[in-house]
Amino acid sequence: MLQAIRSKAGSVAVKGLFGLLIVTFGIWGIGDIFRNRANPDTVVATVGGESIDATALQTAVQPVLERLSTQFGSPVDLRQAKQMGVIDDVLDQLVDRSLLDQEAARLQLSISDDVVRAAILADPAFKGANGVFDRGAFNELLAANQMTEPQYVERLRQQIPRQDLLLGVTAGVRAPPPVIERIYRYRHENRIADLVALPITRAGDVGQPTDAQLTRFYDAHREQFRAPEYRGFTMASLTPSDLAAKITIPDTRLKQAYQQRQDEFVLPERREVQQILAPSEAKAKAAEAALAAGKDWKEIAATIAGQDPATIDLGLMSEAEMPQALAQVAFALPLNKPSAPVRSPLGWHILRIVKIEPPKTQSFAEAKAKLQADLAHREAVDRLYAIANHVDDAIAGGDDIGATAAKFGLKKTVVAAVDEHGRGEDGKPVALPVAPPEVLKLAFATEEGRTSRVTETSDGAIFVLDLDKIVPPSVRPLAMVKAQAIGGWQAEERRDLVAKAATALAAAVGPGAKLSAVAAARGLKATTSPPFLRQSQGADGVPPALVAKLFAAKPGAVVTAADAAGSYVAQLTAVEEPPAAAKTATADLSHEMDAGLERDLGDEFTRALRAHFPVAIQHDTVDRLF
Repeated sequence: MLQAIRSKAGSVAVKGLFGLLIVTFGIWGIGDIFRNRANPDTVVATVGGESIDATALQTAVQPVLERLSTQFGSPVDLRQAKQMGVIDDVLDQLVDRSLLDQEAARLQLSISDDVVRAAILADPAFKGANGVFDRGAFNELLAANQMTEPQYVERLRQQIPRQDLLLGVTAGVRAPPPVIERIYRYRHENRIADLVALPITRAGDVGQPTDAQLTRFYDAHREQFRAPEYRGFTMASLTPSDLAAKITIPDTRLKQAYQQRQDEFVLPERREVQQILAPSEAKAKAAEAALAAGKDWKEIAATIAGQDPATIDLGLMSEAEMPQALAQVAFALPLNKPSAPVRSPLGWHILRIVKIEPPKTQSFAEAKAKLQADLAHREAVDRLYAIANHVDDAIAGGDDIGATAAKFGLKKTVVAAVDEHGRGEDGKPVALPVAPPEVLKLAFATEEGRTSRVTETSDGAIFVLDLDKIVPPSVRPLAMVKAQAIGGWQAEERRDLVAKAATALAAAVGPGAKLSAVAAARGLKATTSPPFLRQSQGADGVPPALVAKLFAAKPGAVVTAADAAGSYVAQLTAVEEPPAAAKTATADLSHEMDAGLERDLGDEFTRALRAHFPVAIQHDTVDRLF
């Protein structure tokens, strides 16, 4: 997962740099807020006479994190972003942007009001359905980005000279047609090979290592047994829910809130839905016919649609809780009448409504529990702010965490040892009472023997910690990791055995001989691959470890390779030249190559600008703050 995120982050954060500077979207989200306003303690880079502050870097990183989180369906935080290199990539973007700004200023590039006006009128983001500039859309987008019109105009005055400067350097760069043709042929050449797989499981039981063998393996692979840095700390924490549980809101306030929020307590119509989910239209129509003949609903679902019985009853659902295509059908059906088959991304559905709950307004008694929880939470958040200040003052006055926690009702937690990923010395996750990523980040940024400041988490909790000890990284002794070392030795032995078998098989295929015949004589089976490309990633059945070797081989040559699953022997049997390139294919490739050349030339230009505007990255500050 991390590698997938890293590859996509790279395309967004690095390759998109100059595109980000050219398209209008580049002006949103990365303001010029670092220009001459930096706090010396939070400067992450200097570019010529300008400083880039940590606030600017965090502001620029946030949209990248949001896009990555959306793409992968789970939050990507700053700690993960740093591990993936996103922080460094975005800081490079800010540095390059500052270099271009300063060079544009040195060349005295400026633009007129007419140019700014034309840029705004031409921006597709501000056009209505009729393709003409829409003042309402313009104002909405500015408001969504918390920007006034003068601020936007000033941003354009900075962006357009930067864009013009970059275009002046890269405009007209084109890949020559012969290069496009060669690259097209290189990418679309197919190869076919006979393959023999020798999985590690073929090696069987390799037994137990002797003490000498185990010691040699351990000495040769000491880094495999290195323990990470651990930190031990004592923390005190308090969450809004901890406080809210002790807060009782008077009925008078609850009734007042009920009157003010009545719209929230109107429950929509809900329907109890059953479905037959078929894999194809033909199966759905067969199920529909069986229902019309009076057969049992669940029997049809099981025998005709092949459906898991657990997926028949969908339960009580509101219209908003169902996919739109299904909701439109379900909320138009009468009771106990099956629908016609309707298609969704999951398959073909026949729906039936077995119960209808009409819309209703919850009474005060029914809404009281929610109102109590909501108002108690709000009051808890307010109290928590005051408690955080008192705790901060107490810690600053010399009180220890234990006494402070007891005085203000915080929960005390002692963590004996934890690594930066939240695992203890036994490799198991360490339970933390609040926001583990934020606690770990602070713990690994605090000096030994020091007490942190009171910190508020993203979900409103507070915590403070004493860093009791730092256990530096070290190689665990063999006695402690003996079982792990034995497993590693056995795995290596199995890999070596199948690798030797692969080498022997390849050596037995003489000039003019066929791998398939030699393999068959040894009781092994060779398979013929489908045609595959250089960019093959194993989807065609050719292990990636073999692809590069087969594209470097001549027809009839035999190659070997290995990966985590075992070893392979392959014989290249055919080379298929690509057909003549279609115009659309070469046009797409030409566009891709032109864009790459523009990026490369832009990179060279910003590197050259560093001679005029020296760049210094404050890595210690970046490590401390991110």
